[in-house]
Amino acid sequence: MKYYILLLGILFFVTGCSKENDLTPSPADKNWFQLEDDSADRVQHAAYEVYTEWGIPVFCHDTIGREERGTDHDGNIIVFYKVLDLNYNMNNPANLNSVTNKKRILIRDEADRLAGIKFVDEVFLPEVPDGFYIQSILLLDSLYEQEREGGEKKMLKMHQGMETLAVADIPLIADMSVEEQVERAGEIITYMTLNFLAKSPSDRLTDFKRVSYDPTTQRSFYEMSVRAPYYPGDLSCLEPAHWETYGFLDFDRSKYHYIDGSEIGSWYYTLGGEDADVEDFVMAAVFYRENDFKAEYADYPKVLEKFAIIREILGEIGFKLK
Repeated sequence: MKYYILLLGILFFVTGCSKENDLTPSPADKNWFQLEDDSADRVQHAAYEVYTEWGIPVFCHDTIGREERGTDHDGNIIVFYKVLDLNYNMNNPANLNSVTNKKRILIRDEADRLAGIKFVDEVFLPEVPDGFYIQSILLLDSLYEQEREGGEKKMLKMHQGMETLAVADIPLIADMSVEEQVERAGEIITYMTLNFLAKSPSDRLTDFKRVSYDPTTQRSFYEMSVRAPYYPGDLSCLEPAHWETYGFLDFDRSKYHYIDGSEIGSWYYTLGGEDADVEDFVMAAVFYRENDFKAEYADYPKVLEKFAIIREILGEIGFKLK
């Protein structure tokens, strides 16, 4: 009896090894983000050169590959198409009952595709901090959000998801001057910076927001009305003054405002929220040279203090500050 059991064990081992040798790789192991060169395709070749230089694949189509995965019960070949999912974002999952889809329109003209790849290679990527991870870049004609079919479209300049950084308006960018392209690259990097800080907030952001705070009245200046008080001791507003006085680079222009330079006492406006404030200063730190900014805002110590804190935060991230 023991002999038969031993023989079955040997047969099982041999058969198992044989089957193991015939194993095929799982499709999950395929690297969809590895580019191959094609010298006959000008766009693919240009994208491949960027890939070899920066290690980041640039796509002009959202379908980035196909793979045959066996046959169905009728003998038809099953083909899997890998499509970049703009809605896949672990930090902002789509609500299945009310999905706000990111929709895209691809670039038609080859010259625009080549111009977009050149923009990424020569203007955008050289300014991206080393600490920022980009899985891939998808160049688009346009990008928009739409809550439901036939609903209002919200046009977007860029969107960063888990699989790709989508950059829209490439035909427009192709016709921009170098200065305009640098500005657009700065907008994209600012957007990425805000995403980065949302995931990995810096303790110094607390210090940044505390600058626009009055310890005497224990009031934050964020979203406060700036106007003449309705009555003595009115704490629902701040005294009329330039927004820079309170440490802001701009005010909330979406709300009613009255700005007449001839009489500051009659001004009426609302200061922005925390997110808008951080965005304004990140944008300023990306574009301004330090000495130029200090000279322009020399009369506003709160603005200078915030600018210094943001530069410190960006320096920690890996920005090459001017």
